Amino acid sequence: MQPEKLVEEIRRRWERNPDMSELSVFWVTVPSRRDEFADMLRQARGQWPLVPVILRASGLFRDPNAVMNDVTSILHDAKQEILYVADCARRFKGVGLVVLSRRGLRLAVTSSPLQLPEWFPVMAGKEVAARIDDLTWSVHVKLSDGVVAGNELRRMLYELDLSILARVKETQESEDREVQGLWESIRRTGEDDISHGIREISKTLDKIVNPTDFRPSTAIGPTMVGRLWYEANRNSPDRLPRIAKQLARALRADSLALRGDLTPLTAVLGRPTSLIEDAGIEWCFHLIVTLRSACQLVTAAAHADQYPMFPETLLRAVSLDLRRFIDDAIQILESR
Repeated sequence: MQPEKLVEEIRRRWERNPDMSELSVFWVTVPSRRDEFADMLRQARGQWPLVPVILRASGLFRDPNAVMNDVTSILHDAKQEILYVADCARRFKGVGLVVLSRRGLRLAVTSSPLQLPEWFPVMAGKEVAARIDDLTWSVHVKLSDGVVAGNELRRMLYELDLSILARVKETQESEDREVQGLWESIRRTGEDDISHGIREISKTLDKIVNPTDFRPSTAIGPTMVGRLWYEANRNSPDRLPRIAKQLARALRADSLALRGDLTPLTAVLGRPTSLIEDAGIEWCFHLIVTLRSACQLVTAAAHADQYPMFPETLLRAVSLDLRRFIDDAIQILESR
């Protein structure tokens, strides 16, 4: 997590809820280099009254009945820095205490009454409702954020397109009938035979100057990835194995060095009702479903303002899972 994004998340929460308590406590799990993270947070907070507190005592925040006593304890530890941001605190009518801990918060989200110390810059000595929010997994960012690695994902889709096309072309030149089934499924109305189709797809891919800007299309000059994406969109999971079987024949999947330990989550969530018993067909099914998700993600990222924000950790994990499988697929398809 980047401190700048953490500050932005807290800012959004404060702006959405101007009646937040005079003391807001935010928990962030930082396994290492907490002192460095705290310094970066101080630099990123700007005029916002955010005070990082490194949790060093091992016995705090374990007993749900003693949570507010624990908050009071770290509040006094942070007294000097809270007074340093006192002017900002009075302007925003509150202080945000950011607890940096090596471990996750094992308690439920807690809100309890707490008496503020007499030196506190806002509502000194008064009882307020203090709440602890764990932001470790809930800092939200746009779909266009760098954690999605959009440039890398687009480059991989381009390379995957080339790899699929090269493999299909190789099969077509030696065993034409092995690719006819696939071509009948992915060809568009009015298109010529597969030889002409391969040439047109090659021309489209040859025009790509910068692979990191590549965005597959299901409509305009569809490439192999764009065509498979289109089929994945218009077919149910139970119908996709038929296309996966055709793709497996066109790629000669039975000769590929497939790995069974890189099943992407998106393929599991989009699995068909019946088990696919053939390893090559199953891998091609995973490939179709995964490239569809990757195409959807880079397209959504290009129109990020039309969508809500999502947890940074979620987007990072989804993108990594997609990229891991696609990168492995490229290596498999290009191996001889």
